[in-house]
Amino acid sequence: MIGAMALAFSQGMAVPVAFAAGDHVAQAIDQIAKAIPYGEQPHHSSSFVQHIDNAIDHAVMAQRTRPSANVKRAIALLRRARRTAYGTHMLSYSRRAARYAQKALADLQKG
Repeated sequence: MIGAMALAFSQGMAVPVAFAAGDHVAQAIDQIAKAIPYGEQPHHSSSFVQHIDNAIDHAVMAQRTRPSANVKRAIALLRRARRTAYGTHMLSYSRRAARYAQKALADLQKG
């Protein structure tokens, strides 16, 4: 009887974790979508970096709850985008950072 209760409890707890991972991926995608237009405008690099930081946080949480190669690659691309755009207002750097963000967005949308 106790074993059946433990099994039912564990199954009930597994479902919210799976939904949480999907929710974090969706929030990361939303933050990247908000960041990309700022990446096309070099005078908004701080807004770009802020949205990318938020996306990194959500992607890391998604990776912790449900590891995925696509999410791992997206995190690496987002960190690279952040390093590229951080502290600069040069158009070439902000566009390059936006391209990294677009690649990360494509990876997250794959799964």
